[in-house]
Amino acid sequence: MLKIKHRQKECIGCDSCIELAPDYFEMNQDGEATLLHKIGKNGPWVEGEGFVSDIEGLDEAAAACPVQIIVIER
Repeated sequence: MLKIKHRQKECIGCDSCIELAPDYFEMNQDGEATLLHKIGKNGPWVEGEGFVSDIEGLDEAAAACPVQIIVIER
């Protein structure tokens, strides 16, 4: 499993993570991306898990984020 880290409070609502990794992110009512499959919180980070088979889309989502608030840990 991969660890996905996301700082939701800093999201600007660009929607790129949702387009690139729709199984892991969705838009909330406030216009911020929300991480699905949450396992906890660590400071400003919401943490979740992802499948290794989805690494390409998750890496693309992290790279496309204009405010760099998504981290994928292997």
